[in-house]
Amino acid sequence: MTFQHSFLIQIISASTSFLASLVIMIMIKRATLTTPYRRLIFGLSAADVIHSVGMITGPYASPKGLSTCPWAVGNTGTCVANGLFNAGGSIGVALYLLSLSLYFFLKLNKRMADTDFSRLFEKKMHFLIIAFVFSFNLTALLSDSFNPIPTGAVCHVARYPTGCGVYPEIVGECTRGANHTMVLVYLLNVGVLPFCSLGISVCMVLLIRSAVLSERMYTLDNDGPVSRRSRARNFFNCIFCWYFEQNQRDNESDANYVLRLYRRETVTQASLYIGFFLISNIISLIVTMLNLAGVYDMPIAFKYIASFLYPLMGFFNILIYCRPKVQKFRFEHPEMSWILSFFLVVKAGVEVPDESVDPHALTVRCCCFPMEKPNHTELSNESYEPESSSYGVFPFYY
Repeated sequence: MTFQHSFLIQIISASTSFLASLVIMIMIKRATLTTPYRRLIFGLSAADVIHSVGMITGPYASPKGLSTCPWAVGNTGTCVANGLFNAGGSIGVALYLLSLSLYFFLKLNKRMADTDFSRLFEKKMHFLIIAFVFSFNLTALLSDSFNPIPTGAVCHVARYPTGCGVYPEIVGECTRGANHTMVLVYLLNVGVLPFCSLGISVCMVLLIRSAVLSERMYTLDNDGPVSRRSRARNFFNCIFCWYFEQNQRDNESDANYVLRLYRRETVTQASLYIGFFLISNIISLIVTMLNLAGVYDMPIAFKYIASFLYPLMGFFNILIYCRPKVQKFRFEHPEMSWILSFFLVVKAGVEVPDESVDPHALTVRCCCFPMEKPNHTELSNESYEPESSSYGVFPFYY
């Protein structure tokens, strides 16, 4: 594989992410934006659509004739437009993920209802995200800071020509972005993105800690406490929609049983959003830091991995967003494979397919294992009815 193959990998990954995020936006719009969770996911998907467009067009948007951009067919104007998409989209994705993490934290750890979150935080979050993205892009636009990055994959905040700030005696003096560009580069790559990653990581740790403490309250049975290994296995099986023990204890009320399921499902969903964000961004952040240090000759594997993972956030998001519905559908139809269940859920508008679907006529066996129904005690509607504003529909409220 040559160095230019990374451009093709980037375009394929970004196209997949673009389609996935667009599907999420359409499905949420059809289902109405009734909850903070859906509105935040809608904003996250919109930001990813913008970012994906920038990643798809990036290899072609740079000025034609540059040695670092062999696929370039554009000019300065197309490069600036591409930079607006990439900077605005990447910042929007990071800030919306941080907002989503705070939403999960406040809902789980502080028991905050959706109505209170909307009144106290949500509108301010949307306003601050849009205002910051607009201000950053406007500043970069006025200071001529949108230029091709050293790898040639996209246009972003960078000085031009490449390497002019580190090796002016070789490539010459900077002709664009010489004055304020590095302030924006450090603000983005040392300020905003690491701050969001740190905030997201802290929220994930607190959420998992809350889940572990909650599980310890209900792991005692007649034979004694359940081992840590068993609790860990159940947690990761829950993440991947496999069978996990979630039986109702003899000494556990219906209300506590529903709350335990709700908390586990929420923590699992939050952990997936946060974990895949960190996975998709870590290599790209390392590459950026090396470029800032003047290291442009790096292992080609770094570029391939970054080109594949970095644009895939939208694809990860649709898998995570559909996961609770897929899990519920497979609970009702354990003979269905995960992949086919996912297809049916998306086809039904990211909702659990109705009874008109004949799963036996469509069953295929894929690499995913079928999920069995746990034999738990039936819940009594008379004893406990979760409020829709706080807990939604048991237990998959998403």
